Amino acid sequence: SSERPERSRNAKAQARHRAKRKAYIEQLEQTVVKLQTIMNLSPEQVAALPPPSVRIRELEQENQRLHHEMDRLRR
Repeated sequence: SSERPERSRNAKAQARHRAKRKAYIEQLEQTVVKLQTIMNLSPEQVAALPPPSVRIRELEQENQRLHHEMDRLRR
């Protein structure tokens, strides 16, 4: 039987890194599935959601509008 030579420290570290990255990605995928289930959204509905930057801009504009309205009502 042929024996495999022992891996170098670098090869072992690379293998550990790949395993950790794979586990992290799997955990993220499970989290996405759980959140989709909780929100009762299909993958198509999730894909149709606007990017966070668009939503943030919308909320900032609404916040500014409400501040202007508060100022107008105070006068």
